[in-house]
Amino acid sequence: MAVFLVILEFEKVESYNRARKRIQPLVTCKLSGTAWLVEFDGDASELQRYLEEIILQNDSLFVSALSHDWASINMHTARRWLTERHATNPE
Repeated sequence: MAVFLVILEFEKVESYNRARKRIQPLVTCKLSGTAWLVEFDGDASELQRYLEEIILQNDSLFVSALSHDWASINMHTARRWLTERHATNPE
C-alpha cells in the first residue's frame, strides 16, 4: 500500500462530516482539520475517485503519493505513523 497526502477544503461543515466518514475506513493519520496521511491500495487517481463522491462544486481536493523523502517539525504523530509504515526518511 502507498501513503498519500490528502488535503480537502470545504465550503460547508456538512462536507467535512461526509469526508470524515468516507476517509475513516482507510488507515489514516490526521495532520490537521482538513489534511490526512492515508494508506491506500491504488494510485492517486483511484484515491481521488474514491473520495470524489463527497466533493461538492465549491470544495477542493488534493491527493499526492508521499515519497520516502520528507521532513517535518513538531509533527510527532505523523512521524511515528510514517515510521511504522516504513515511509520515513531515516535521518
